Amino acid sequence: MTGMPPDVLLPLPEESVNGESSRNQIIEGENLQVLSVLSESLDGQVKLVYIDPPYNTGKAFTYKDDIGHGWVEMMRPRLQAAHALLREDGAIVIHIDEHEMPRLSLLLDEIFGPENRLGTIIWDKLNPKGDATGIATQHESILCCAKHRPTFIERHPLVRTKENAGRMLDVASRLVADHGSDTEGSNAAFRKWIRSQPHLSGGEAAYSRIDEDGRVFQAVSMAWPNKRIPPQDYFQPLQHPLTGKDCPVPARGWRNPPETMKRLLDEGRVVFGPTERTQPRRKYFLHENQTECIPSVLRDGGHDDALLASLGTPFDHAKPLSVARKLIRWFTREPKDIVVDFFAGSGTTAHATLLENQERDSSLQFILVQSAEPVIARSLAAQAGFETVVQVTRARVRAAVAALNRDHPATGPQDRGFQASRFIGRK
Repeated sequence: MTGMPPDVLLPLPEESVNGESSRNQIIEGENLQVLSVLSESLDGQVKLVYIDPPYNTGKAFTYKDDIGHGWVEMMRPRLQAAHALLREDGAIVIHIDEHEMPRLSLLLDEIFGPENRLGTIIWDKLNPKGDATGIATQHESILCCAKHRPTFIERHPLVRTKENAGRMLDVASRLVADHGSDTEGSNAAFRKWIRSQPHLSGGEAAYSRIDEDGRVFQAVSMAWPNKRIPPQDYFQPLQHPLTGKDCPVPARGWRNPPETMKRLLDEGRVVFGPTERTQPRRKYFLHENQTECIPSVLRDGGHDDALLASLGTPFDHAKPLSVARKLIRWFTREPKDIVVDFFAGSGTTAHATLLENQERDSSLQFILVQSAEPVIARSLAAQAGFETVVQVTRARVRAAVAALNRDHPATGPQDRGFQASRFIGRK
């Protein structure tokens, strides 16, 4: 529930799904007006504001995207309202393209402060724009800011699970079983499989070796990491286990003191070459390192045209569900975290949240705001019989709930629904 006074929202039970019990909201109304009232009950409670605002391209898609010089003044009060909604460990994540990226960056610095930037993700869409007269842009930017960066980082380290780690470990286990004690055979087969997997991240593909105990690892330098001179005992050589001769020591010494080096040796975490001429390296095991930093490049050339058509809610240039799910996964953590999207459009944020709840059992709550803006006459949505954008929003989320219930019946309590309402203001 939003806790808004009953005379502010007109319930739309015929548009809702499980509206009497759901905490999720889809509110029809002008977003700045709705945000001003949401602030009375939600200020300081929202974990993630995730928006895909108008790009101000001057074109017409499902709705007109031509705000002109008033774009900054349109966005400023809405970003100020978003800032107030966020928890101290909350964040705002915003999609934008080249048309307004510089001005959005300055606005975020003005409202959130440059010290609270979390970074910019370059979304590589894998296909340059075909109507370019200059450089053909094939990316969009996803700007990320914290309400208070130190609190966010303390409570919410920005890491992601290596998406393919489990599959890699399963493949390695199968290959070890197939090859028995032939470690070289297991390794050759595993390297071949790694090369055949173009979707592995660089951090995943680096784990390309299997040791004698069947553990997947990568070999990393153990050299001293900076120009300061370490203590003399950091230069003690390691003996090769077969030849008994000293191996080369890094020019600046080892990264670790002798007692740590001994522990790494005892635990089988040091990789030696075939002879003492190769400098030893440290094993990092995949099963112990299944998270990695969130990179500044997100490669995703997908689109949801077929999905939206199957749901009966076609929409021009909806942000892909795959991208939305990643961002919601990275920027939420605790059960019942609240996700707000006040440029709801086709409803991707709600759909992604429902799927994340099903997979993670995370009980995330979404609150969407979308006006009854008319759809463009020749748009796909108009051809499907929709008159306003918010009609598409609600229909898509209703269809998503139905598909989820059909394909993944709930095994426990899950909020698969939403309260639909219309903002009418105070009487």
